[in-house]
Amino acid sequence: MGSYCNELTEAKLGDIVTELISIRFMMNNSSLFPKLAPISCDLKLTCKLFLASFALGLCISGPVLAQTPIRPEVAKSLQAAQDALKAGQLDSALLLSQQTLAMPGITVLEKPLIQRTLAVAALQAKNFPLAISTLENLIQDMPDSTPAAQKRPLIESLLNASQQAQDLPKLVDWARIYLKLEGSNPTVRTVLIQTLSVLKRHEEVVQEMKEKMRLDEAAKEKTPESELRMLAVSQRQLKDDTGYNSTLKRLLQNYPSKAYWAEMIPRVARQANFNARFDLDLYRLLEQTGNMEDAYEYVDMANLALKAGLPAEASRVLEQAYATGRMGKGSDAVNHQKLRQQIQLRLNEDDKALPALEKSAKDANALASLADVYAAKQKWDQSLALYNKALAMGGLRREAETRLHAGIALFKLGQKAEANTLWDSIQGDATAIELAQLWKTLSAQ
Repeated sequence: MGSYCNELTEAKLGDIVTELISIRFMMNNSSLFPKLAPISCDLKLTCKLFLASFALGLCISGPVLAQTPIRPEVAKSLQAAQDALKAGQLDSALLLSQQTLAMPGITVLEKPLIQRTLAVAALQAKNFPLAISTLENLIQDMPDSTPAAQKRPLIESLLNASQQAQDLPKLVDWARIYLKLEGSNPTVRTVLIQTLSVLKRHEEVVQEMKEKMRLDEAAKEKTPESELRMLAVSQRQLKDDTGYNSTLKRLLQNYPSKAYWAEMIPRVARQANFNARFDLDLYRLLEQTGNMEDAYEYVDMANLALKAGLPAEASRVLEQAYATGRMGKGSDAVNHQKLRQQIQLRLNEDDKALPALEKSAKDANALASLADVYAAKQKWDQSLALYNKALAMGGLRREAETRLHAGIALFKLGQKAEANTLWDSIQGDATAIELAQLWKTLSAQ
């Protein structure tokens, strides 16, 4: 059957996530990062936005500094640092800020003002390690009574610096502190998850994603596809097949694609309780989702249809393979032609026997078998009428299978709501129930 083509490989994801993290933090702090900025965004722009957002808090203007109760010698030195910063003399601003911070007897009122100026200078100078240490000290020195609202903007800047320095463990630690402080920037949780994924901390990715999905559901929002893919990667790394299947189904429901179907359908066949009687139905799903690609798949499906007594379906499948150039060529061309002839022979025999079969079909099981024959011929109206008659009579040996096939007939006739109702009524066969739910997902696309 089809394969997933390594779409969710961890190696590829790492490169993607690293870029996403970079993009997400090149944003305007004052607007809570509502939109992604261009990848080429200049860091100076980020720092200017930082300055604009926190001008009052950083005390970089003369009037604010003059109103602050600090000693004249400290005020003079700090003002010189801020003047250098405004003039774009970053090396001087850094040096003067550090010299001011090193002055004897710096008070608890003076220290945070100096640290804020030093943090801005370090960010503009792209000295991210210094910016990180300065911001950390600034935040950690704050009294316990400091409102969270005063800490959160500084933490966002610290997250920015941590990302630029590629200090991902620190980014994780401070992102969690930010979330505990009930920060409202939704980007932070996403970046936390992306960073955990890059660090291969897969159990933490799963836990954070569960919370993210809970919040998304509460807000009636779809969890982004990229985040679900990260969750799937972590679940696969943890060998959590149940979780991986659940995430894959969510991806199918919200972001349907040929690749997701190609991954999901073969996984059904690998389940411990899979009923091999439904092999042909798996191929029908592969065909419906455009995932029949190789000659051996067409051969296998045709043989399964023959085994089920449905040569019309076998013939249709084989002729489709010939028409698309997937069969009739190469070293297997002779075998393909033999199978084609065998199918045609069986089809001729069945067409001759069909009138007698129609007359003799009296009980529910015979009617269901006749309905399968008409479905194989894609005569959906006739097959549906027979399925309905068989279900109404009762006593079916394989009622779950009949309901599944009747639902497919409704689906083919465009009656999707009725098909979904019928599929929801299936009981007693786990494989039939699983396939019915996949058809429901397909019908919603």
